[in-house]
Amino acid sequence: MWSVDSCKSIIDCWGQKTIYSPNLERIDSKLLSGIAVDFKADYERYYPNQSRNLDEIKYFPGLLATFFYRISRFLFLSDDEEQAREFSSVGFALSSMEIYFSSSIKSGLKINHGLGTIIGARVEIGKNALIHHNVTFGDKNGRRPKIGDEVTVYPGAIIIGDVNIGDRSIIGANTTVLKSVPSGSRVSGIFK
Repeated sequence: MWSVDSCKSIIDCWGQKTIYSPNLERIDSKLLSGIAVDFKADYERYYPNQSRNLDEIKYFPGLLATFFYRISRFLFLSDDEEQAREFSSVGFALSSMEIYFSSSIKSGLKINHGLGTIIGARVEIGKNALIHHNVTFGDKNGRRPKIGDEVTVYPGAIIIGDVNIGDRSIIGANTTVLKSVPSGSRVSGIFK
């Protein structure tokens, strides 16, 4: 497991590159143990079968955004929304990806390239999702999508509203999804 001190030094270094002020005192062994299982699976999607090195996070903006999401999510669930917002904002500033701390993302998330990707508030994403750049998961009429396990979403896809994407589905590039998709589907174009 990564040490509290190594996490703090990495966050302090990256945090200084933004206008945000994450409180490093909120990084403790309780927080790290809370995110360890999910982030370990996220990390291993980028670095399979390698020892964990926190410095490697900086080479993949998607992994960097996920790291800050995991911290902000844990803080949000611990009723510290102010610091959740700060850590989430650092992740956004460093990666150009918006991952809301109120979204629920299971372990094994991998974001390829990721620039411009938005995972909106209260979106749910299952295990081992693969998401590419410029993807939007968002609100329509107050409802958000639920993405199943092992779903792949290619660049430019838009999935909004009360939509369920079944496990192991593939959403093609530049696809707009406005209705639910059964497990194992391959969807492209406008799906409504």
